[in-house]
Amino acid sequence: MATGAILAVLATSACARANPSVVAYVGSDGRVTQSELDTAVSGISQTLQPGQSVQESAVVNALIHGEIAQQVAAANNITITDADRDKLLKGSNLAPLLNIPDAKAVAYDVADAQLVPAKVGSDAYLKAVQSTPVELNPRYGQLNPEDRTIVDGSTGSLSTPAPAAGG
Repeated sequence: MATGAILAVLATSACARANPSVVAYVGSDGRVTQSELDTAVSGISQTLQPGQSVQESAVVNALIHGEIAQQVAAANNITITDADRDKLLKGSNLAPLLNIPDAKAVAYDVADAQLVPAKVGSDAYLKAVQSTPVELNPRYGQLNPEDRTIVDGSTGSLSTPAPAAGG
């Protein structure tokens, strides 16, 4: 009888963080929500050319790595300003995202994932990424344990050409 009770507790505790509205839990208290993902995808979609579509896994990767970068920055007392982010993104292929409020956050996440390693050093940052626990909602795939990116064969680009009509 006691074994059954213990198994029931273990089963429910394993599901405690299995909230369908959470795309990923990052670190001890960070999370990427479905709402954040939907907002980012909608915003990025506004910047695409006809025939392009948003690569959702790349957006999830950017949001996860933005959260990791923010946690590493906080742990190292590093401040990254919007001006720092804007300067990095100016002239890049992500610059158009800065003009769309719903896309700006994901552009800033990408910037943070570049700015923070420059401040702490790439080796220290990679170690921090590898030691940050990330629980990805299984409906988005699996994470590579080395770099905490979704294993799906995508390029990492936020957009891809849409499938050809009729095929």
